Amino acid sequence: MLWLHIGMPKTGTTALQAYVRHNAAQLEEAGLHYMEAGRRRLEGSTRLAISHNIIAFHINQSGEPVDPFREMMATEYEVHRSKTCLVSSEMFYSCNLNTLAQIFADIPSRALRIAFYCRRYSDFLEADYKQRAKNGRLNSGASDFVRDRLASVRANPAEFTFAAKMEQIRAAFPGVVVEPMLYERSQMVQGHVVDDFMSRVGVDLPDGGAVSPPSNPSQSRAASEAFGIVSRAIGRKESRRLRRRVVDDPVMVRRNDVLEPDERLWLDDFLSGHDNEFHQEFFADRPQLFQPVELSAEDQKFRRDAPEEYEALRHASEIVFRMALEE
Repeated sequence: MLWLHIGMPKTGTTALQAYVRHNAAQLEEAGLHYMEAGRRRLEGSTRLAISHNIIAFHINQSGEPVDPFREMMATEYEVHRSKTCLVSSEMFYSCNLNTLAQIFADIPSRALRIAFYCRRYSDFLEADYKQRAKNGRLNSGASDFVRDRLASVRANPAEFTFAAKMEQIRAAFPGVVVEPMLYERSQMVQGHVVDDFMSRVGVDLPDGGAVSPPSNPSQSRAASEAFGIVSRAIGRKESRRLRRRVVDDPVMVRRNDVLEPDERLWLDDFLSGHDNEFHQEFFADRPQLFQPVELSAEDQKFRRDAPEEYEALRHASEIVFRMALEE
């Protein structure tokens, strides 16, 4: 069986890929083979990438045929077909799925499974904003970004539903079983995406498989925006290196600071209402697709353009600039 893990973005894909690559030998013994085709560049680079993003880059940027990847994938799968094989990239979620399907055309549909994690609509919007902000890829502030995104959702809700993604996947991969999963850590095996995913594909992790729960707290909006300023000044590579440093200051760590409470409630309710078909097909045992968010008293008071938020950005910027000067 070959599992094609396509994300979605911001659902722990990097953590999963890092674990699988760094424990490749032990996982081979446990029955999992992390496919090299698509992690190894076509020019024959010996250094394997952490994920199969190379395939997505090829699809999105080159416009060249995917025949070499298809041949490599089929050949490698034939050798390891007795094991659980894995291909993983969060970039597959938004790439051309019809082109992606060509890479697996020589593998029988009955031997292929497609998996992806579904993140709560509001949590994904927040994570997406912070990712763009810290990489310096925003032309406006959070309020303009949120207003534009919510207007797009209101005008074209189907484009943002999981039902729409399922329709695209099934059209590109007819006859292939698709298994969506919910990205809610409180309900994951061991509270971690690695344990959860491996339990889904039937692989016992080495040494009992308990992976300690994630300890990396969510970077705040103020910190993300401050790092974005630095990214534009010194480049994304150097900015990424700075972000790996642990900063013991509350202003640098926070969740629920992109959407205001009424926006979060509206977005989750609105898209859940347009995703009822998906809900009923895959998660009919749940009264709601996602459990309601329990905001703290502080989060319930959050307003993006309040004086406290401008002060938080000033404070975070000072911290990040000081870090950059120390390098």
